[in-house]
Amino acid sequence: MIGPNLNDYFSFYDLKPLYAIDKGELKQRYFELSKQYHPDHFGDSFSHQNEAILVSTYNNKAYKTLNNDISRAQYLVDLFHHTSEHSDSTLPQDFLFEMMDINESIDEADETEKQTVIKKEIEGFQADIKTDIEALANQEQWQDLQIALLKWKYIERLNQRITFS
Repeated sequence: MIGPNLNDYFSFYDLKPLYAIDKGELKQRYFELSKQYHPDHFGDSFSHQNEAILVSTYNNKAYKTLNNDISRAQYLVDLFHHTSEHSDSTLPQDFLFEMMDINESIDEADETEKQTVIKKEIEGFQADIKTDIEALANQEQWQDLQIALLKWKYIERLNQRITFS
């Protein structure tokens, strides 16, 4: 059995490695490969069945990654941005100060109403960062995209924190 290209997720689905992908096409290829490499189709050969299991697992992981905008952006950074000692992936000080203020607000928010206001502020940050991520990914600005993704992760942690407080 000769399987599909397992070098990277985009090649696996025969897609160009771009942020802006056709999710309908991705889903169609996912289902086609799911049917084609379903392990039950290879019950006559143990080695072919194991290979089909590997391809199916890869298919599921590839689809999950490429179907999510943030995961796809991170995958593109991982694929194309080779960090070196000299590349700087630290968050800007002004962003960190804003996040520190939000953290303090979360600590001090004792009422549901205050928490709702903070949650809306966090959602505003998320919307802005998502817009930045999309623009930077489409422009293939990997270093800046990596920083935007770090901001996204930071905001996600704050969002989880306010949800559970």
